[in-house]
Amino acid sequence: MSVEAEIRRRIGQQGAITFAEFMELALFWPGGGYYLAGDPIGASGDYYTSPRAHPVFGTLLAVQLVQMWQLLGRPDPFTLVELGAGNGLLCRDILACSDDLPPGFAGSLRYICLDRRPAWGVERDIFGDRLAVGTCRLASAGLPFRGLVGCFLSNEFLDALPVHQVTMGRNGLREVYVTLKDEALETRLYELSTPALAARLEALEIELAEGQTAEISLGLNGWAEEVAASLEAGFVLTIDYGHAAPELYSPERRYRGTLTTFYRHVQIDAPLRHIGHQDITAQVDFTTVVNAGRRGGLE
Repeated sequence: MSVEAEIRRRIGQQGAITFAEFMELALFWPGGGYYLAGDPIGASGDYYTSPRAHPVFGTLLAVQLVQMWQLLGRPDPFTLVELGAGNGLLCRDILACSDDLPPGFAGSLRYICLDRRPAWGVERDIFGDRLAVGTCRLASAGLPFRGLVGCFLSNEFLDALPVHQVTMGRNGLREVYVTLKDEALETRLYELSTPALAARLEALEIELAEGQTAEISLGLNGWAEEVAASLEAGFVLTIDYGHAAPELYSPERRYRGTLTTFYRHVQIDAPLRHIGHQDITAQVDFTTVVNAGRRGGLE
């Protein structure tokens, strides 16, 4: 069964589904979600990332990691968890230069590649038949760690977390759902699936303009708090597309929201097309990330 067939089955069984549930299935459904079906990055994929552009990206991150290691008192092990590690290219670039960095760092580094995809595919073209010593790969949607000393690193990870879409109507906030009409997928506006959506905007002191559409990632809170709970001491370094909340939800600049889709290196902004075969992404609300991290104990 294709991921689109699974989406249609759920709608037929339970009625309209939230856009967040649609996005979760389209990207991560085990039976054929976009990120679990193959490698989407590079000339044969749908977009490029910084590690694919040049190894200097990983090299500069390695220099930053050394500074973190030194500030922590040169712990051994120094555990680096890369979230959404994908094909392992960033891992390779960081490890490749670690021997040329200050003495002791390479020997103390323990690199964990965490990703939902369970098996190494094109990664073998990068690492060969085995991973470097001190490196492992875990398949998990959560963070099965506690008491780590080191760093949680992610690059273009948070912008793939499923988002709810909301629109401000004349009578208040409404949510975007995906449903079927004459066997065709379409979006419709219904009541909010959870009061947490309105509560998020209220907490951020955001008032959407009438007709404005916005994306809300409820998963950001849990992610930041889970990362904080996994660290005994260390750093969180996340690199992504996004803005502080007032900028992200500005009606003058983002009246239609930030949801974007990429298919074969073309931005088509049509999430109901090419389901399971295109990237779906929304820019990150960094204000919520910071607030959630602080609640979890990060500074």
